[in-house]
Amino acid sequence: MSIDGMAATGLERDLAELRAALARHPFPSPQDHILASLATRREPPRLLWLAAMLSRTHEYDSVDAVCADIARSADSGMPPPPGR
Repeated sequence: MSIDGMAATGLERDLAELRAALARHPFPSPQDHILASLATRREPPRLLWLAAMLSRTHEYDSVDAVCADIARSADSGMPPPPGR
């Protein structure tokens, strides 16, 4: 459940899982390092798909910045990850 008592959306659950997966990832970090870290740890493909939405030219300062950018991309009409 989310803070306001409503069930979490698939994106919210995926972002929570992404936060956990990147908890020990070193920042700042570009998209390719984030993708490599997720792939090396054999994280679920949907997390790699989400990280693929990140800018290839931006260096992210924190996992919060990563999740915020993914949420913005999802709001702009990106299709959901496979299996959603």
